[in-house]
Amino acid sequence: MKRFLKNTSLKDLMSHITTDMYTKQTLLSLFRCLLETVIENRYGATVLIKVKDTHSFQGLLNRLKYSELKVYMYSDNPEYDSFKHIKLDNPELENDEFLIIIDEKFSACLFWNETTSEAFGPEVSGLCDGFCSLNPYDARQIIDHMQTISFDEELHNDIAQIKQDRRRNENFTMILTKLLSSLENRQRDLICANTELKELNNKTLQAEKLAAIGQLCSTIAHELRNPLGFISLYAKIISKNIEKISSEITDPQISESLTNAASCISNATIGLEGLLTELVDYSKPMVIENSNDDLKYALNEIISLVKPSFEEKEVKLLLNYSLDNSIQVKFDKIKLSQAILNVVKNALEASQKNSTVEITVDNNNNDNMLSIKIHDQGKGISTEDKEKIFTPYFTTKKEGTGLGLAQARKIMEAHGGSLAIVATSPKGTVFGLTLPIE
Repeated sequence: MKRFLKNTSLKDLMSHITTDMYTKQTLLSLFRCLLETVIENRYGATVLIKVKDTHSFQGLLNRLKYSELKVYMYSDNPEYDSFKHIKLDNPELENDEFLIIIDEKFSACLFWNETTSEAFGPEVSGLCDGFCSLNPYDARQIIDHMQTISFDEELHNDIAQIKQDRRRNENFTMILTKLLSSLENRQRDLICANTELKELNNKTLQAEKLAAIGQLCSTIAHELRNPLGFISLYAKIISKNIEKISSEITDPQISESLTNAASCISNATIGLEGLLTELVDYSKPMVIENSNDDLKYALNEIISLVKPSFEEKEVKLLLNYSLDNSIQVKFDKIKLSQAILNVVKNALEASQKNSTVEITVDNNNNDNMLSIKIHDQGKGISTEDKEKIFTPYFTTKKEGTGLGLAQARKIMEAHGGSLAIVATSPKGTVFGLTLPIE
């Protein structure tokens, strides 16, 4: 038998077996199936178990406590005191988990490692790299390796008494692997369907919430517009009367003070009127009028519009446009410009002197969606604010309605695209806008 070092991982030890990616649910189903096989057939098997999350396997482990099987557990969990516990102090095996069954009539080994699952995203969390074999040689090889790392006399004696059928059950293993792949495909389909269902439910709840908020805003705006109109009218009347009697006022400071007061009232009503218009516009259904406008030209128009504000704050604004001319995109120029402008203004407000805001346009190797990324070098967005940033009327600014980003997202979604935070850190934030490609 080939010898391995003590710090050899089980995956390296069993390198002759091809591993695959499985969800934790699939492995749990197979774990249950293998154990029930030996329990129901009353095999006098010896079982070795190493699992990090005993809670997921609690039902099966409890059933094992009342079986005739001899169980060895690589864990210090006092909840399973009826098992023989073996202490294992080896960092290389910390994330390795397994189930090994040794019997004269039936042997199996199931191995998995969850450390690689993070690369596949949150929608498939719990994805593991693993394998399963019904070959007695494979089960014995893992046991021999574990005994090399942490020898247990009782386990050694139990295994020595078992006369295994050493014929390699490659055909059984191949059949099991195919069944496992079929089960895994079904499991992943369920996960994807469940993820889509959750997203749809969240969108439905968000739409209902926005509809209620929109109705409330529309009602408030209607109730406020009449008294606001009277205030604006009387402010103008006061201003005109002050002009008429200004020659009769002997103290110029009083005349100036009255004029300024009337002007402030008038300006405040104009500001409130603009705010009410913004609230009403947001509450209305979004109607998109697509046309074959030039996206690059529209972006350059936005840059020209905001350039003075960037120069005043001494912040650079760059456009990196790498979209192929053959790619066609239809959009509502006015509304899309408003959405991009809102995000660009947000990036400027987050920027410090001598920093840069960059707009990058490409198809991101995606034949269906165009990507517009707006990257600032600000302080980033906190986790708490990140969850609320697109919520209507939420703002961290002293001035503002909190509708800019909410309206921008509404516009992008009405185009069949999206607006989201791609990345944020203390070094800056990247907002990503997408549009469908024709």
